[in-house]
Amino acid sequence: MVNRSSMACRTTAWLKSYAVACLVLMSGCVPEADFNFNMVYAIKQQRDLKMEFSDQRQREMGDVLTALFGTPDDPHVPAIGVADVDQFVSLAKLERAAGPVGRDERGSPRGLYREHCAHCHGVSGDGAGPTASFLNPYPRDYRMGVFKFKSTPKGFKPTHEDLKRILNEGIAGTAMPSFKVLPENEVEALIHYVRYLSIRGEAERVLLNFTASELEEEDRLLDVQASDELKAEQAAILRDELVGPIIEKWIASEAMATAVPAPDPDRNRELTAARGRELFYGEVANCVKCHGGAQLGDGETTDYDDWTKELEPANTAALAEYLHAGALQPRNIIPRNLRLGVYRGGRRPIDIYWRLRNGIDGSPMPAALIKPDGSPPEVKGLTQADVWCLIDYVRQLQYERISHPAMPDPTNQRERM
Repeated sequence: MVNRSSMACRTTAWLKSYAVACLVLMSGCVPEADFNFNMVYAIKQQRDLKMEFSDQRQREMGDVLTALFGTPDDPHVPAIGVADVDQFVSLAKLERAAGPVGRDERGSPRGLYREHCAHCHGVSGDGAGPTASFLNPYPRDYRMGVFKFKSTPKGFKPTHEDLKRILNEGIAGTAMPSFKVLPENEVEALIHYVRYLSIRGEAERVLLNFTASELEEEDRLLDVQASDELKAEQAAILRDELVGPIIEKWIASEAMATAVPAPDPDRNRELTAARGRELFYGEVANCVKCHGGAQLGDGETTDYDDWTKELEPANTAALAEYLHAGALQPRNIIPRNLRLGVYRGGRRPIDIYWRLRNGIDGSPMPAALIKPDGSPPEVKGLTQADVWCLIDYVRQLQYERISHPAMPDPTNQRERM
């Protein structure tokens, strides 16, 4: 039975909070945003290395990251000696995407990330925005520096075009919408800001790892007693070691998009799909292991993606600490139901080719073992022609009769009962 008095009290409290929030917004006194400290990864370092980050150590790391990257309202681009860095983290584009939602003196929109993205991905890019826990799958946590749906092999960053494609097309079967209606310059600003959040988040993880494994408790990240010249030198070394390699990976990945060889335009689709079915169930491709004998995604259903594996879901004590620190409840990663014809990375043949050829980063989906066309049968692996056979097979599954069970006959009394 509903306690109406209790409900009324909660409603009154909510209305008061809402009124206060409205007054704050109307007065222009919007509190300055800040990046959340990656406490989950800090706890993992503490558990793995049997140590503890003191409050002072956390403040030091926060100061270093703020000096390098600024704040969500005032982003910085680290001044590292990497060529073409402005092509990947342009300050002008960051300033358009960062900060509170509003417009500048010329009427151009500002705060694009907070307007369109933060409610799911969080202000810090941690994938834990206000709506994240209600979504399945959870929004992407950028801080690991790993992205699933891209044209590059596992271990490489997405290209600029990969990020642009995701923003323009969205991700089918998830809460990630298409932002194709936004002007080109706004999409570009969001691409740069997502990269900025990912670079900052990955740099924070590197800093946490370095601090936990290399420094004693009495060591300082920066020697506050040193001369200004020495402190600047220490800061430059820390900056270059933290951020430089990460940005270089982004730059290198631009040239790593996997080329897609054209299939034989005159191929017999019925024959190639039949060959694809053999490969699906065969030992080399072995798609059946995860996607299941009926292609319903019900083969391997107890695995996790890399973000969840870091939470040690089988370790009850560890998981309790991570959840207390703000981690989202672990969920198993379920293979795609291929009979639905819904592919999160895109349903074009080229998209499916990249998934098969490169695998899906951060997930159990492996890259295909490729061998040259014309290789002897005893050489293990798939030829490029085999990959296209699998694509032809997978793409026709949604049209098979088994994928569309017959609707019940409304005139059949037995079925109506």
